[in-house]
Amino acid sequence: MSYSKKITQYIIAKPWMSIGLGLIILLSLLPGLTKVESDFSYRIWFRDSEPLIKRYDNFQAKFGNDDLINIIVHSPDGIFDKNTISLIQRLTEETWKVTDVISVDSITNYQWTSADDDELIIDDFIPHNIKEDELLLKRKLALNDKTLPDYLINKEATVTNIYAKIKPHFDGAPDDKLIISQTREMINKIKVSLPKGDTHQIFTNGSLDINNTFREVSEHDVATIFPIVFLIIVLFLIYAFRRTIGVLLPLFIITVTTLATFGLAGYLGIKFNNLIAMVPTILIAIAIADSVHILVTYFQFRSHGENEESATRKAFEKNFKPIFLTSISTAIGFFSCTTSDLIPLRDLGILAGFGTIAAWLFTILFMCPILSKIKVVPRVEKNSDTSLRGLERAKTLINFLDKNKYYIIALTIITSISFTYLGSKNEVNSNPYTYFTENVPLRISNDFTLKNLGGFYGPQVVIDSGLKDGIKDPNFLKSVDRFQQWLEEKEYISRVTSIVEVVKSMNKSMHGDQESFYTIPDNRKTIAELLFLYTMSLPQGKDLKDRMTIEKDSIRMTVLWTLQGSKESLEKMKMIEEKALDFGLNAIVTGKIPIYQNMTTFVVKSFFSSIGLALIGISILLIIIFKSIKLGTLSMLPNIIPLMIGAGLMKLLNTPVDVGTALVSSVCLGIVVDDTIHFLNSFNTLRTSGVEKREALAQVLFTTGPALIWTTLILAIGFGALVFANFTPNMNFGLFTAIVLLIALVVDLLILPTILLLGRK
Repeated sequence: MSYSKKITQYIIAKPWMSIGLGLIILLSLLPGLTKVESDFSYRIWFRDSEPLIKRYDNFQAKFGNDDLINIIVHSPDGIFDKNTISLIQRLTEETWKVTDVISVDSITNYQWTSADDDELIIDDFIPHNIKEDELLLKRKLALNDKTLPDYLINKEATVTNIYAKIKPHFDGAPDDKLIISQTREMINKIKVSLPKGDTHQIFTNGSLDINNTFREVSEHDVATIFPIVFLIIVLFLIYAFRRTIGVLLPLFIITVTTLATFGLAGYLGIKFNNLIAMVPTILIAIAIADSVHILVTYFQFRSHGENEESATRKAFEKNFKPIFLTSISTAIGFFSCTTSDLIPLRDLGILAGFGTIAAWLFTILFMCPILSKIKVVPRVEKNSDTSLRGLERAKTLINFLDKNKYYIIALTIITSISFTYLGSKNEVNSNPYTYFTENVPLRISNDFTLKNLGGFYGPQVVIDSGLKDGIKDPNFLKSVDRFQQWLEEKEYISRVTSIVEVVKSMNKSMHGDQESFYTIPDNRKTIAELLFLYTMSLPQGKDLKDRMTIEKDSIRMTVLWTLQGSKESLEKMKMIEEKALDFGLNAIVTGKIPIYQNMTTFVVKSFFSSIGLALIGISILLIIIFKSIKLGTLSMLPNIIPLMIGAGLMKLLNTPVDVGTALVSSVCLGIVVDDTIHFLNSFNTLRTSGVEKREALAQVLFTTGPALIWTTLILAIGFGALVFANFTPNMNFGLFTAIVLLIALVVDLLILPTILLLGRK
């Protein structure tokens, strides 16, 4: 007696023991739900040992962080009027009150350096008591200034940017949710107080807004997509089975599987983030597939006159092995993601892989005893003539495939090669802002600001002089000045800021505001005096501690650029470090931008390692199943073809490789093998019993085909529902997973039989 028959009979004989075991497993995992936390900061993506994180921590210890809240104000009539200036001043003052804000820079409180005879004056650029006619002069001064245009205002003087710097957090990350919430509340209060018909637009942006938006889109996607998928599943189950038990049992398996999986997440310390938000949808699709296979077969046997216990026993004996093997292959696909250096991708692989096994286990432990005991009114057996016509159609299809097998194989080879070639042209590129759909406020703000102001965020460059007080060396600062000018010549760079412009402005002011003195002094002592004088003249919160180290051995240069794609950003950051050497400077690029943009590098590594591991693991599984290296390897062909076509479609649809699309191959490879295993398992059973090859293939299409179609459709719908996501990688993952699964179904029902028709055995 096979192990599937032994286990099935044991569960049916002792149903309460089976249910009890399932409940013990579930209840032991449920307490973990209270331990689940969320984290959407940059640190969630990488290990603490990652050099990028270490470099940023070192930068933060010396200069503070580069976390910002950007408040962008647009005035169609120009910002240099009393109403707009008053609005900017209110926003500037109120932003100081937001939690963890340590500095606010705006056009109104910009520290303007000037001279009055021998007296140096450093004051707010626009004081509170300024008159309307004086604003015209301020507009002219601002637009002619060396720093302000493309930094705090645009060249048309219709858009201004308020920069709020955040206190460094060395033991974690700022509470972006609280900070952004307070900022929005403050802006809304100010908006309400504006006169009716006011035309000002106010946007928010910055690194904290990115983190917070990651959280918000995840919460939106879970709240929106999960109910959609759930409703689709219910409607599908009602249509497919038209029985209460056929709806409630799968929903029960989905529920306990999801609860158990996130209970494990709590125990393992896995934190909820954007990628983990996909797990519930994945588990719905996986859990429903096991249930549907069992229920389709169960109701077939019931319609043929079998009682509840007999139908349950036969359904589980037939499906126990294939759903176990398909669960293993699917889990291998997910577990292959655990090799990733990206923590969320690794965690998704752990949870989805565990959830796949849990779905199978709960299906066996709960569904088997429940189906064997509950009373279900069977449907009337299908008309035998209808069944015969269905079998005849299957035979006709097999005859067609046999007759044209060489043409079909040739067409398959040509198609696969063509799409593989297209797939090889895919570009590895990602843009953190395009991770959000165009209706997300941060995306709207980003697009508006780039178009109307230019670059407002970019990498940080740390330049080490190599000596204590080395930044006071005229030769060092002159090299930095030349390097800074070289950078600002680039069309994609809007502005570069450092202490260089402070020293030059101070030198100019100390020489009667003569333009010819807007240079770096030749005397080290003069530079030291200028920096000291400037620092002593600044109000609280406006010092230069975030621009130079305490030892005065290194300076920080901030680059504001329009680049947002990872491919070009990484190239330019590397170029900055290399070009600095030509100016005799030792520079490293750091900040949040390199961290976010380097994710694509890890995505590529993850892609090749996970897909390679999945291929090896599933190939070994198939070889063990079919007890043949040749047959196991051959069985992989119909599972690789959909991936080839999917990769080509990515290129045709101009979708770059990002966190979501890189996940498709390893996940789909595990799932598409399911249909192959079910198909070949049924085919081998018939062939072993002496059924002729073409007859066996026809019977498989007729009997197993419908279950494969239903399960694939529900998987495609489940994953496809992610197209409603606001997080683009999730949307891309769902879309291409659904496409690949549907292609795999066609391949398994048409190409796989054709391959089997080629050989003698």
